[in-house]
Amino acid sequence: MKNSIFLEKLRYAHYPPTKYPRFEFDEDKCKHCKACFLACPTTCIQWNEKKKIPYPTGLEKMELACLSCNNCEAVCPTGAIRARGEYRVLKGRYRTTDDRSKEMYFPTPFGKKDLERSFTEIEKELTEVERVIYRRRSIRIFQDKPVPRELVERIIEAAQWAPSAGNCQPWKFVVIVDKKKIEELDRKCAKVLYGIAGLYQGSSWWRSILVPLVSYLMVNKMDQRPIAAIEKVKRSDGIICFGAPVVIHVLMDVRGIGDPILDTALACQNLVLAAHSLGLGTLYIGLIKNGLKYLPKRVSKELGITYPYAIVTSICIGYAKGKLDNPVARNKCPVEWIS
Repeated sequence: MKNSIFLEKLRYAHYPPTKYPRFEFDEDKCKHCKACFLACPTTCIQWNEKKKIPYPTGLEKMELACLSCNNCEAVCPTGAIRARGEYRVLKGRYRTTDDRSKEMYFPTPFGKKDLERSFTEIEKELTEVERVIYRRRSIRIFQDKPVPRELVERIIEAAQWAPSAGNCQPWKFVVIVDKKKIEELDRKCAKVLYGIAGLYQGSSWWRSILVPLVSYLMVNKMDQRPIAAIEKVKRSDGIICFGAPVVIHVLMDVRGIGDPILDTALACQNLVLAAHSLGLGTLYIGLIKNGLKYLPKRVSKELGITYPYAIVTSICIGYAKGKLDNPVARNKCPVEWIS
């Protein structure tokens, strides 16, 4: 039994068999605003310049370059595009667990009765905190408008009040508001990411051996979904942060008590929820961290990332272009009750 599981992980680590969502598009409703195309974190949604309409695409050996994030649906002002179903890996190391529901649901905070109600109806009964949680979306379409320093300071202050082990508060924030510097770092990291994607993309025999082996050492890096996101960066001329006017690099003190990564993540969530409540859009970006790891140390040093600090993630901040905070459907997570 153990041998068969081991062999399955090896065999299906590279381009595993996957079930993708299906897209429904109503051309009559489309306003040709390109929001779905611009908000897609990968190259899944492309734009037909001739017809002025979106269409879903894949990559080599990927039927769709889709993460099932439903951003295209969330940002469409007329409901012209919808993603139905889920992204589910059927075999191998990245196989989706059977205890995660195969159905997609909109928020149901009050139980099954919510299935027959629109979110607008449900929202009236929610607390302010719940409304922010359900409405907050990852924003990739930013206005060309600066964010006042006092607002940035305000959301960092909210982060400061996150819980941490032993109250050691193992975080530090590096705020960049110079768009040129943001894009320079984007492109430096992008060059590294292209190399990582190059190891994965393609059906060469050596990749089918290398990727499964590397997946044992870097299980969080060899999934096909980050490869689809890197392809978006490549087609965007190396821009990773989507033109956001502010990027905050979040650092942790590696000597922090207990689990400093968890503590820093809690601070990040305080920050993005506070930002949303103040009318700002946010986006977590992990690709900067992945690129910095392989760049010369001086690049990190210029950002103030020196011992005892290490980068955890980056957060893009700005004003969203349009109303982009509609709730979307999600799988029900596995929950076990023990009485």
